[in-house]
Amino acid sequence: MKVLLDSMGLQAQVHLAGHRRLARFLSILESIPDCSVSFSSGPTLTWKELQDHTVLVITTRYPAEVAYSGQELTWIWDFVRLGGGLLLMSNHGDLPGSNPHDMTQYDAQVGHLFGVNIECSWFQNPAGVELSVLSGKDFLASHPIIGGHGEEDAVRTVVINNCSSIVAEGFGHPLVSLSQDMVDLRNGNSPQNRLFAHALDPQTAGSLPIEGRLVTVADSGFIGDEGTTVPGPGLIGHGDNAQFVKNVVRWLGREMG
Repeated sequence: MKVLLDSMGLQAQVHLAGHRRLARFLSILESIPDCSVSFSSGPTLTWKELQDHTVLVITTRYPAEVAYSGQELTWIWDFVRLGGGLLLMSNHGDLPGSNPHDMTQYDAQVGHLFGVNIECSWFQNPAGVELSVLSGKDFLASHPIIGGHGEEDAVRTVVINNCSSIVAEGFGHPLVSLSQDMVDLRNGNSPQNRLFAHALDPQTAGSLPIEGRLVTVADSGFIGDEGTTVPGPGLIGHGDNAQFVKNVVRWLGREMG
C-alpha cells in the first residue's frame, strides 16, 4: 500500500514546517506491513502522483491560499471513482465572537462530491476545557474499522477536543456518532443524527459510481502528536485514536473488510 499525504493539509503544513506534528501518525502508517508514506510534492495535487498511490490523506485544507482548485476536485473525484481510498479530515467551523476560522469550507467541497455534508459547526464538551470521549453506543461496532479485523484491534474510544459535524443519511456507514453530551457552541444545538466519522464504499454508495472508498472525519487535530499545541492540542496518544486511524487507512487500502 502506498499512502500520499496532501502537503497542503493544515496538519501536514505544520509538520513540514519543522514542528513534528505528525511524527506519531507517520510512524503508525509506516508500521503497516508493506506500507510506504510520502507527502505530495507541489502546491497542488497532481494526477500523476495520485495514480501512483493507493490512499490519499487530507488533513484539512485551510486557509484560502491552499483552497482546492477545480482541477484538484476533479482529480480527487476520479481517484476515488477509479478505486482509490480517501481519508478526508476536516476541522471546526467558525465561532462568532471567538474564532473567525471556518476550517470546513474547502473540505466541504470534497465531501459534496460524494454526497457527504460537512457542516460549519463547532461541537465540543459544553464545559469547554474538557475533552470529549466517544465510545460504546457512539460506534458502529459491526464495521471492521471499529470492531477490528485480523491482526488489528477493535476501537473502544476516540478522544477529541472540538470538531465540526457530518450529515450523510441513508447511505454509507455511520462509523462514529457525536456524543450526546456535546453541543454546537455556535447555536446551542445538540448533535442529533450528526457524525464524527462516516465511511463510504461501492456497496453502500447507492447510485454514486465509485469503485474506491472514502472516510470523512470531522476533525484533524486528533491525529496530532502529544505535546504539540498548534493548531490545537495533539491527541494521537489519547484513547484508541492511534488504532482508529490505523484501521481507517488499512480499510481504505482494502486490507480490512
